[in-house]
Amino acid sequence: MSELKELETRRDNIQAELNEIREQSASGVDRILEAIKAQRWYFFKDNKYIIMDKDTGLLWANLDYFNYKSGAIGTFDSVSEIAGWVIPTYGEMRKLVASEKFPFCTGSYYKIKDNSVYQWRISSGDRLRTSGYIDLDNLNSYSDPTGWLIPCNLSLVAGTTYEQDVSYYSRVYSERERLNLTLNLFVNNHLWPIFNDDEITELYRKIYIDFPKRKPELETLLEEITEQIKALSAVRVLSSEFDYTSLLSKYDISAISSSVIKYFQALQNWTDELMSMLEVYEREKEDTISSFNAITLQLSKKYNDSPDLDNDENNFLRERNEFFRRKLSLEMNTAKSKILAVKRQADEIEYRIDNTDSITELSAIAREDRAEFPLIAENTARIIRNALLKIEFFEAHRDFVVNAVKILAEWTENYRIFKTSYRAEIENMCKDDGIDAEIWEKWYSDWRSLRFEIERKLQPILERGLKGDIAVSEQTEKLIPEQIIAVLGEYKRSVDKFFLEERKGIYQKFAFVPGGNLQDKFEAESMLYKCASKFQSDLQLIIFNCTSPADRIFIFNWADNLLDIQIDNILTFIADKELDKISGEILEDFAKLKQKNYDLYLNDAKAYSDELANREKQYNSLMFKMRSDLAKGEAQ
Repeated sequence: MSELKELETRRDNIQAELNEIREQSASGVDRILEAIKAQRWYFFKDNKYIIMDKDTGLLWANLDYFNYKSGAIGTFDSVSEIAGWVIPTYGEMRKLVASEKFPFCTGSYYKIKDNSVYQWRISSGDRLRTSGYIDLDNLNSYSDPTGWLIPCNLSLVAGTTYEQDVSYYSRVYSERERLNLTLNLFVNNHLWPIFNDDEITELYRKIYIDFPKRKPELETLLEEITEQIKALSAVRVLSSEFDYTSLLSKYDISAISSSVIKYFQALQNWTDELMSMLEVYEREKEDTISSFNAITLQLSKKYNDSPDLDNDENNFLRERNEFFRRKLSLEMNTAKSKILAVKRQADEIEYRIDNTDSITELSAIAREDRAEFPLIAENTARIIRNALLKIEFFEAHRDFVVNAVKILAEWTENYRIFKTSYRAEIENMCKDDGIDAEIWEKWYSDWRSLRFEIERKLQPILERGLKGDIAVSEQTEKLIPEQIIAVLGEYKRSVDKFFLEERKGIYQKFAFVPGGNLQDKFEAESMLYKCASKFQSDLQLIIFNCTSPADRIFIFNWADNLLDIQIDNILTFIADKELDKISGEILEDFAKLKQKNYDLYLNDAKAYSDELANREKQYNSLMFKMRSDLAKGEAQ
């Protein structure tokens, strides 16, 4: 993993942890408040010597650790590290035992700790007294100041109205506010209360003990990593938007122009800096480059001529494969080689200067024609920019590039199938019905001409897709080039279907009719024209989803000759056969069909659709007239 990606991963993980802290803190508070609502007495994970009464905020000695039988309050003082321990008053003692929920109350007479406890010390004014039996009725009878001791501590709530504020009868605070007062008492005094539910105890630890420690650490670390990412990202100006002038500003152009030594030194520094930036960039893009190279690997294979294809077809497929190989090659090594070539020439100048003692030769070196340093800087930046454009395009259009390579392979293979399997299929089919080879080979020749023209249409669309996005009015699952290729593929399949399933039937329909060869040709061309019209109709939705007139015109022009093939075939056929049976007026009207006015309807989908329908209607009408003229001529 590259350094930048590693930092970005760490940043994302830290951010995720901070988000989790925020989310748990937000959702966990309600659960903790509910737990506080249901519980009065609290032991503490971080101080085992104390226990707290939620209702009063008083701390009491944990009698499991305090030597209450000795009555030595000083002993507790030393282990608790909390100052301010006192003997409880009568009122405080009464509240302590008023509820059997006090953890150390036992028996039915509110005895503390166990049944054997009879006397507990309380304070009254300046005197210490004992309470006899600790029950509510007998608490007012005092004897001598001896007995057992449970001290209390007011330090958490001293000088406050906490007890009144959290009271159920408070008219000032809502229930949630009262619960929050207790929660704040824990948090502000850095206490870790033990709840009846262990899960709530752990949740409290996370939110109020761990998170407050962890969050500042994470925020500091996040800030540091963000700064590191910014520093490394500065290298990423080496991109399609690389502003080489920011680097160039560090160089004294005037001094470089007047000194051949400063010139070669500047070139050495410049190329070293670019190569260093390229190395960092390549490390950062290592996964992308590897992925891209793996996808385009099949394009790097040498094209081998197929014996089943003629020279034109082999040359076309070879050139198409080579075009996309170059187009999709990242060429990082090429870019680096060109930059290193500049460095090598600068080194050669240095070597020549270092190895001459001749003033004359130095003068000659100085007078040699060389490209100016700013021009070399601009050109090397352009070389890098062109190479990185491909990486950035692949990152933004990975699915399209993958699909383009797949489509190229599929179309190439399909054309080979057309030249082998499909040819054998039509041959066998015609042989079975006794149709002469001269006839079916002419069909296949027509089929091949149309198929080859369709095949030529693939590259321009893929090439347009590799130049960048085509803006659309309504977003679709597939990109515009992919949609066009799908429509073109459907047109190709309809042509294949016609020759494999329908062409023979048309021939057999007119085989024994006077002038049948002409009617056969015209009907076949009419059927193929329907395929072309369907293709153009399917294009319509794609064309008018493009927002740019330039893109619409591009698609119009791209499809133009496919729409004229059947018209051209008819006109050529008539000229070759010298068919004077067809009137010149009809031929003139037929030729006019090639004069399209689609550009008039660039912004009007309905008008465009109407024009398509009208053109098809005119074609069918003229074909009917021509065939009528032929029939009349044969009848005469």
